[in-house]
Amino acid sequence: MSVSGPEDRNVTAAYKILEAQISHNRFDDEIIAVNLGTGSYFSFHDTAAELWSLLEKGPATAESLSAAFADAPPGASQEINLFLARLHDEGLLTQTAEEPVRLTSAQAYATPVVEEFDELRELLLADIVHDTDEAGWPHLITT
Repeated sequence: MSVSGPEDRNVTAAYKILEAQISHNRFDDEIIAVNLGTGSYFSFHDTAAELWSLLEKGPATAESLSAAFADAPPGASQEINLFLARLHDEGLLTQTAEEPVRLTSAQAYATPVVEEFDELRELLLADIVHDTDEAGWPHLITT
């Protein structure tokens, strides 16, 4: 059995946000997405935030997202493909057979960067009724 990496994935595969498993919000120029199943959260700035905002409008492919940027360089589709594959692997996106929506962006393109954090994982995954000590939330029982 061969395992393909993100760079081997098809740039025409369509992705959409996996709404049932995540929470996401914009804070000024940053988007925070939390995977409620794993407790990891992700920060997107600049192009990564713009790509997420475009994905909020509907299904997209690396090609359709690249085409949304007027100044996207020739390698942008591959960079965006890696971004989409990473978010898919992290459980933030799902592949879909739906047609990609037509997208446009006024933002300048730069290589998208994903920042991942897990220091709050224990709190995000805790059962606030059964896993807290006498002091209550957010004080977890320590073993």
